[in-house]
Amino acid sequence: MSYGINHPINDPALVSYHRPELVKLLPQLEQAYDCWTLLNADGLGSAKDKYLHREPAEPASAYQSRLHRSTYTPIYRDSIRSYAGLLGRFQIIDAPPSMERNDDNVDLQGSSMQSFLTRTDEMALRDGGAFVMVDMMPENGNDNFFDQMNDGRHPYFISIKRCDVINWKVSYERGREMVEQVTVRQLRSMPNPDGEFGSHVEPIYYVLSPGKVETYRLVKSDAARWSNVKIDEMNTSLPIVPLVWYGASTTRFAQGDLPMDGLADLSIQHFQMRSDLAELLHKCAMPVPVRKGAPIGPDGKPAPLILGPNTAVDLSADGGDFSFAEPTGKSLQRHQEEINHVEALMDRSSLNFLYGANVKTATEASLRASQVASSVSALIRNKTSMFMTLMRLWAWYSGEQASITPESGLAINDSLISKPVEASEMAQLVNLYSNGLMSRRTVLEELQRGGVLDPDLVVADEIERIEEDRAEQEEHDVELAESKLTQDLDRAEQFQSIAPSEPGQSAPSTGQSSEKKGSEQASTSQAAKVAQ
Repeated sequence: MSYGINHPINDPALVSYHRPELVKLLPQLEQAYDCWTLLNADGLGSAKDKYLHREPAEPASAYQSRLHRSTYTPIYRDSIRSYAGLLGRFQIIDAPPSMERNDDNVDLQGSSMQSFLTRTDEMALRDGGAFVMVDMMPENGNDNFFDQMNDGRHPYFISIKRCDVINWKVSYERGREMVEQVTVRQLRSMPNPDGEFGSHVEPIYYVLSPGKVETYRLVKSDAARWSNVKIDEMNTSLPIVPLVWYGASTTRFAQGDLPMDGLADLSIQHFQMRSDLAELLHKCAMPVPVRKGAPIGPDGKPAPLILGPNTAVDLSADGGDFSFAEPTGKSLQRHQEEINHVEALMDRSSLNFLYGANVKTATEASLRASQVASSVSALIRNKTSMFMTLMRLWAWYSGEQASITPESGLAINDSLISKPVEASEMAQLVNLYSNGLMSRRTVLEELQRGGVLDPDLVVADEIERIEEDRAEQEEHDVELAESKLTQDLDRAEQFQSIAPSEPGQSAPSTGQSSEKKGSEQASTSQAAKVAQ
């Protein structure tokens, strides 16, 4: 993506020099960006002519009409957003206080941490990687760090596309990769000298090195020579380059391919085939009237053909015929079948199978999800590593290194790509727990991983709440038992108070047998002993 910049990219003496591995990726990056913007990178449908070429002998007006009729399906962009959604459920653990205070504006552009990281995930999936730079707001003239923090001065993030980091130098010390120098290209809007309200875009180059940032522009000294002109230099408080690489497939600085490049190719092929089918339908789907033996008028020409419910066609009696000619439809059907085949390939390269109508069971979706599980797992690892470095750089800039703990970082939930737990498996887990063969924590974690429980649920907190509920239930049961015992004692006392206890009164007076009466007195005596 050159943005119309004509600066040399193969001269190592110029700041605009591009690394060879980046130059090889530029066509793929441009195609990925075109697919992401629905072929509207520089205006409505402006990139369509890159992929729909003008046919030989095709009139310019017909070519432009064909471009306008062609539509691009946003499967590529939707698929990237679906992948990014798998990475969007995270929790930040033990962040620096200034980062927590500015969670709703981490880039000075009004972006929350959630939206900023989601946008970075999308760029990493589209381009195979993205860069995030940590910078500090300029000094405001206050005397000390405490005053600066009260005035709102804090670090912030800058998201940089892969194509804008044009060259770099790295070294390896005991297997650890160290970034020595990076050149970042930025487009800056400059006033146009030809008019008060006009402006033009000029590329500015920032050379980052440990403890220093230099700013350059290129100036053309004559018809064929360019030269570097330094326009600014600023020292930083960091002994390293504050630029972090977020790779989709590897953690090596600025390395890795484009994981969605195959889907981009299929998306372009799908666009071209749908355009061809639309053109065939436009030109061939309408039946064409055919007549033979039309009578010749006085002017030597056949009468004009008029079709309608109240018209008739006069034909010669000898060999006259009238009919409608139309394509057999076999070519159109074959073309549509091929488009359906390409769409099936696109579904296999995206996450559409997770919610598409062609998936019948959760098991089938789980089996098809295995093709993306490893890629998503690699993305999760790379994202957590990237964010840990960003958090440390933020704390370094803000003087909050003491707030970083071994647990600081990003916790991402990946349960959306795990195999769903079926009813039979859930019953087995509960049975294992009931028989004492599995702990409560393990059962809850398995249910959460299988999608039964909310992915944001904290298992440790839930276990604590279960213990609290159990203690409350036990306390309630004790209170009920005590209340019941008190009631039983009261009834025993009342029964003892009315029971006969003097000699000569043991004979039944209502026809009851002496044996039954003696049993009741024994029961009364036993109840009295219990009460005592």
